[in-house]
Amino acid sequence: MLHDSELETYRKWWKRSKSDIQGFHKSYKAETPDGDLLQVDFNYHERLVRLNVQLARERGKSYVATVKQGSIIREKDVTTNRNTSIKGKVHPFRYIFSCIPDDDLLESVGGAYEISRVSLGKQLLAGELPPNDGEPFRTEKKRESFFEYLQRRRQEKIGRDGTFLQRVKRRFWGELHDFLFGSSLGLAVYYHFFDFSILGLSLAIFAFFSGGMDWILRNRNPLMIKVFFFLFTGSYFFYTGYTRY
Repeated sequence: MLHDSELETYRKWWKRSKSDIQGFHKSYKAETPDGDLLQVDFNYHERLVRLNVQLARERGKSYVATVKQGSIIREKDVTTNRNTSIKGKVHPFRYIFSCIPDDDLLESVGGAYEISRVSLGKQLLAGELPPNDGEPFRTEKKRESFFEYLQRRRQEKIGRDGTFLQRVKRRFWGELHDFLFGSSLGLAVYYHFFDFSILGLSLAIFAFFSGGMDWILRNRNPLMIKVFFFLFTGSYFFYTGYTRY
């Protein structure tokens, strides 16, 4: 976890201006010490966010992602004009993006690329130093209890991923689609081959496929209940078919 002073520095990098991109209302720009250029444009009516990363180490190659309510709508390599995953380009700057002084914008990003849902680094900027009665300023470290540690981790998780209900709402329809698609696939395979072994193998393969889709394409952790459901169901049918015939 980064220190508050680092987050405060990242927050100071961001400069607000009017967006020069059609369809967006305001823009935030930052430049890192390495020369990387970061730009975020926001359409607050449609809750649409455009992330732009221009990398100095790649001679100014630019990558753009469009995000709406936590869903990545489009990713593009601007230099080659090709649609491609740019998670590896955006993710290293997640803490810098998390320090944008705009909570509405970050809420619209919705935790994509592990960017915080609330603006970080503002506590030191807004807070005041405590009075020291003429004594030299000293920083004392407070040892937190186990319960305080759990509470702090819980707040960090909520800031990054949202509350439990928010996470359920974001994933409900996608997971329901996977369950329906996997069940339909199982029925189609069984009625085509009438073989429990092939059915079980198909369900087990779909378990890994759906988990990989979550991790690689949807940029989120796989729902293990779903993966284990199809994996164990597939194992049962495979064992039944193998021992029955």
